[in-house]
Amino acid sequence: MNKFKLVLAITPILLSFNALAGGEVDEDFYKDKYTQLLNEVESAKAPWNITSNLFFEIEKFDGHVDADGNSVTDKQTPVAQLFLRNPESAWSYFLEYKVAMRNFTNGLESTDNSFQRNRMQIGVTRKIVKNENVTFNLNATFRKESNDAAPGKDARGAYNLYWVMPSGSVKITDKLAFSYWDAFYYYDHFGNDNSTEWEAEHGVVYQATENVTAKMYLYNDWTWDDSGEKTWEQNQIRGYFPSKINDTWTVMPYFRYFLSEKHRDANYNVVNKNDNGLRLGMNIYFNATSKSTFWMGLAYENTDWAAPKGAGLTSGSDNTQKFYLGQIGWKYKW
Repeated sequence: MNKFKLVLAITPILLSFNALAGGEVDEDFYKDKYTQLLNEVESAKAPWNITSNLFFEIEKFDGHVDADGNSVTDKQTPVAQLFLRNPESAWSYFLEYKVAMRNFTNGLESTDNSFQRNRMQIGVTRKIVKNENVTFNLNATFRKESNDAAPGKDARGAYNLYWVMPSGSVKITDKLAFSYWDAFYYYDHFGNDNSTEWEAEHGVVYQATENVTAKMYLYNDWTWDDSGEKTWEQNQIRGYFPSKINDTWTVMPYFRYFLSEKHRDANYNVVNKNDNGLRLGMNIYFNATSKSTFWMGLAYENTDWAAPKGAGLTSGSDNTQKFYLGQIGWKYKW
């Protein structure tokens, strides 16, 4: 029994003894006092809001085949997430576990080339500044990733990942704000050299109406090896447009426009790149109850590359790569 329940349990007894000692019993008076105390105690509680998110996603490249020519998906991934927040606390927490089934067939069957990527991560976020004009948060997260392997084959490298991520916003007008997040990753590889990564979004958020928001960002993702040389980079313009239709339905169309993506070899020479591409996507949310939300996401992406990719990932004279994403999930507020 917590202290609030204990107070509620003993209060009627104490009030009764007090009334008997006074020789007079005013039932309405003590009933009002107890009701007032009950309301105060209940409002003083700050229960943690616990939200779970379970979903399954499939990532598929058109024409993708494994080393034996089997048609495969890139990833088929069940994901479990848990969010813990307290309205009266500056701290919030996040836990995730996912198992990505790599190079499985379209029918969820494994082959000699299939393997599983196991990922667990836990994060904590601290609200440092929050007022009408400025917000600033700092997140720290730990991730552990490992890969299973088929018999007789070497597993892909495993690692521990540590990151810090400042994020926040600055109000420009009543409808417009500057918004950002910057994640700085450090990869502690078990079998390979360590590496670092920077991933970020910087942009503006426009509150068009009470139910419609437009978010436009410059997205960057760059990686470096342990000597500080850049090994890969991706730069995009991203737009998100969450729109509440009614109390039951919400949609979020979004896009990603590729500005550039560059892949480098061991000598840091660019061996493949694209200078254009587009992803179009839509997330749909259905609030079945005040606690339960079912959701799904669909996306299609088309990019052209300077050089062909292996495993059937590109086709045609423009080395076109076509990508499909499907998601289905269930959120529940406990």
